[in-house]
Amino acid sequence: MGHFENDSQYLKDHCNRTLFRLKKEQPIGLRSSMQSLTSVFQLISRGGFMMYPMLLGALIALTIIFERIYAFHRTYATSQEWTLQVFELIRLRRFEQAQILCQSKTTPVSGVILSGIEHIENPLEEMELSMKNQAEAWMPLLEKRVEVIDTVITAAPLMGLLGTITGMMASFEVLSEKGVNEPNAITGGVAEALIATATGLIIALICLVAYNYLTAKIKVYIYDVESVASRLVELRLGLDRSQKKGSP
Repeated sequence: MGHFENDSQYLKDHCNRTLFRLKKEQPIGLRSSMQSLTSVFQLISRGGFMMYPMLLGALIALTIIFERIYAFHRTYATSQEWTLQVFELIRLRRFEQAQILCQSKTTPVSGVILSGIEHIENPLEEMELSMKNQAEAWMPLLEKRVEVIDTVITAAPLMGLLGTITGMMASFEVLSEKGVNEPNAITGGVAEALIATATGLIIALICLVAYNYLTAKIKVYIYDVESVASRLVELRLGLDRSQKKGSP
């Protein structure tokens, strides 16, 4: 029996020495990364249960932010050179070529120009109405899911405030039960309150900056669409004048 206990103790000591050696031989970068990750999880757990819905809202908002930035810079972007090329084809009355060129892109600018080309030989009021309807059809696509970011901006500080209230309630409950003899238990609730408030404010600030940026980009696209429609109407009037002058 004693021999068995000695072997068991030897195995425990050997395992402890092995774990200590592995921990000591672990790369410094990996150890620092693991320590940072552990600190983050500890911070989240200390912040209370409201940290989880706040972080979920932040994750959703960040996903939408990156998706909208990609869409504005890649999917909906129209270069100035492309627009000038289409207007040059229209000026030369090569409407079919200009129409094919517009059909090759799916952007607000190309959609409005295509709508104008399709009605360029109709009355001017009908052409303007067609371009106006096309521009309005693009608005929901440009503003898609942006309101979710606005919701996170409003909800994150409120959830942080709720976490603050629950943390302070826990502190006062501990204070009423144990008095001032255990200050660590009291400060734990205060720390929870401060972490939740700070997290909510940080999420709201990041989302606010992104929301203002996306809103500004939407306004730029609206201006581009209105500018293209006005230039197309002006070009149409110029073509009508030149046609009248050339007629006998």
